[in-house]
Amino acid sequence: MPQTPVILITGFLGSGKTTLLNHILREPGMADTAVVINEFGEIAIDHLLVETSIENTMVLQSGCICCTVRGDLVDTLVDLDAKRARGEIPAFSRVAIETTGLADPAPILHTLANEPLLAPLYRLQGVVTTVDAANGASQLERFAEPVKQAALADVLLLTKSDLTDAAMRSALVARLAAINPGAALREVTGGAIAADMLFGLVPADPHANPQEVRRWLDADAFEHHADAPEHGNNHDRNRHDDDIRAFCLTFDAPLDWQVVKTWLASIISLRGRDLLRLKGLVALKGEAGPCVIQGVQHILHKPLHLQAWPDADHRTRLVFIARGLSRAGLEASLAALLRASAA
Repeated sequence: MPQTPVILITGFLGSGKTTLLNHILREPGMADTAVVINEFGEIAIDHLLVETSIENTMVLQSGCICCTVRGDLVDTLVDLDAKRARGEIPAFSRVAIETTGLADPAPILHTLANEPLLAPLYRLQGVVTTVDAANGASQLERFAEPVKQAALADVLLLTKSDLTDAAMRSALVARLAAINPGAALREVTGGAIAADMLFGLVPADPHANPQEVRRWLDADAFEHHADAPEHGNNHDRNRHDDDIRAFCLTFDAPLDWQVVKTWLASIISLRGRDLLRLKGLVALKGEAGPCVIQGVQHILHKPLHLQAWPDADHRTRLVFIARGLSRAGLEASLAALLRASAA
């Protein structure tokens, strides 16, 4: 059976995750989705007209399946799959996981990618992050969690836009783009976004659909994105997003795969904690198609070798979102390894 795609819905306290879920759970289009939430008490489940309740799982009138995290995400997801296999709950083709407002998404991504019980059953499709338009700027400045939530996002939903003016929204959008220029960004009011539209914004996993790899990489958004400038006063230098850098490294000549593997292993070993996200296409010597790589912090996913390039651009393009890592430093370290290998 193919792996079930997982959408992670995250966002800081009060950013609108509950409102978003309350909206999309009403939709018939969610009927083939299992939603894993932290506490039913946070979701106004009564108005959704619960049809049946099976132990920890509820089947709503819309057909959507809801369950709570029973203290362990692995147990919850394994239990969901087992109930589906036994026919105790309706079949589902997607899982949406809602995190707590203070959650760091990285450990959840790590669990999905590396837990032996989950890896055969599920694959991460993408991360959706809600951002409070009214309070997001101050939250990014004061807290580390919303910065990481934004940095790891594939989709950023700007909530409560009706409570702000155009200048405030524009400044926040610019700040989010500095953290993560590749994420799709949409404004939503009252959580009102169609489920199909929301999930359609998430780029397809290249492992599942290699034809979508160009959209997934979105290197153009990063390629000309300069490292963030130094700020001019002590207040600014203490901002939590100050050290976050988003950039794309490009190399015209094909690379030696063993050198690239050694380089990536050294980055992950020495600075994995600061490597918020990595994704890229690597042109390899002697190969007709590129290698797709992606990673989060200390985890590098299994590379995917494509038979052909998705477009006419055959350069290596590596997108980094990292804390305290510079474009120049990474380029210099790879160049040193390439020289050593050639010698």
